[in-house]
Amino acid sequence: MTSTETTALDLRHARFDPNGTTLIKQAVLITGGPQGTLRGDLLLRDGMIADVGPHLDAGDAEVVDGSPYIVCAGFIDTHRHLWQSMYKGLVYDRELFDIFTNLYGTYSTLFRPEDIYAGTLLGRLCALEAGITTVLDWSHNISSTAMEDAGIQALRDAGGRSIFGHGYVGDRTVPSAMPRYYDVPRTLQSARRTRDLLPDDDALISSCYLGLEPTYFISMEACRKEFEVARELGMRISIHIASIDTEFAPFASLEAMHANGLMGDDVTYVHLYAANDHELRLIHDTGGTASICPQVDSHIFAPPPTGRLLTAGVRPSVSLDSAACGSEDFFSQMRALFDVERTVSRAGFQPRPEGYDLRLDDVFDFATVEGARAIGQQHRLGTLEPGKVADIQFIGTTSLAMMPALDPIAAVVFHANTSDIDTVLVGGVPVKRDGRLVADTAAVRRQVEESADYLYWKTEQSLPPEAVRPHAAVRPLHC
Repeated sequence: MTSTETTALDLRHARFDPNGTTLIKQAVLITGGPQGTLRGDLLLRDGMIADVGPHLDAGDAEVVDGSPYIVCAGFIDTHRHLWQSMYKGLVYDRELFDIFTNLYGTYSTLFRPEDIYAGTLLGRLCALEAGITTVLDWSHNISSTAMEDAGIQALRDAGGRSIFGHGYVGDRTVPSAMPRYYDVPRTLQSARRTRDLLPDDDALISSCYLGLEPTYFISMEACRKEFEVARELGMRISIHIASIDTEFAPFASLEAMHANGLMGDDVTYVHLYAANDHELRLIHDTGGTASICPQVDSHIFAPPPTGRLLTAGVRPSVSLDSAACGSEDFFSQMRALFDVERTVSRAGFQPRPEGYDLRLDDVFDFATVEGARAIGQQHRLGTLEPGKVADIQFIGTTSLAMMPALDPIAAVVFHANTSDIDTVLVGGVPVKRDGRLVADTAAVRRQVEESADYLYWKTEQSLPPEAVRPHAAVRPLHC
């Protein structure tokens, strides 16, 4: 019996057995691969994509009507401080150093393991609700093994695909009094412990190494030692690059790293807004990858170097950075990326090659397949192709915002919102169904409320007078 002869189930009635076979019938498929975008069928088997095509044989598969949906790979966020979801919206109107002073100098030292858990779980579930199936969690507010364990457990409990970036003591500091690891590398036991806990890069929860930029945070010799340890452990490396020295003067960090043999295809460089064009070419020449933060960088740093990266031959991935001053969905990130880059390039603020023009297809690729590349998972994630994991999302096309969906990629990037995402699968397992998370969100709310009470209301008498505080109108009635 062929798919055209089989009665299809409404999506809400699909079982999505991860050990069975499901045929998604006649959806609008943004494959991200050689087949491009088409009206067709998607066959899932044992949590993997088995086949993609215009008309597939159903066999003994459960058949699901995909016609009202755009189906695509889940988004991949290559750099997010999930624990900072407890700061959500707190510092949108603040300047850079004021943000650092308030977040790192005032509040982050107050975090307990249960606060790391609550913030990480909240941030990861918000990402899943928004179709972000994979997140690289920059968990850099860790000062004990209990806090590390809490962060990892939150990722497990959320149910998505996550990469835990090992944390460290000291990044919770303010630029005006920055204790640095300049002369010696940090204590490296945390990286080894994290790798022992999360040794498999293909697992649902995996690990990576969070590097520190020379010479801003660390000496070049200490950085070399850290990279040696990461590579000995087989961990990919993610590193912030601000291109400044200890006195906040411009410094070509990547040129210095390249001269010392540290750049490589296992490194993802984050932000990069101040890196020079030669440094961006060095990323390409050494096979590295980039992660840009369109919304947060534009708010508090500078426009992300999207066009300069493309000119250098580097196709970047996308990341949120922090919910403290950024929206927790990728629709906002993709729109900010497209609009800011179009403005920068067309207004002549940064030179671009003749004929250059960023396209929406590029932006969608950055959010999916380039995200997979930046975490070393392009062989498994990022596109709808046979042999890849079934990390996919179903975006409805029948809301007023989505009608008429004349161009599928334009509809996703510029018109969809989180409520249009009906279903999200991770490894073929639903984490969102019928527009609602599968997780017990009531329990999550209780945990978040308890942490917020502690961080903002029970400690307020001990805070410095200049500390930013939540608006008085949101004070809990019991406080």
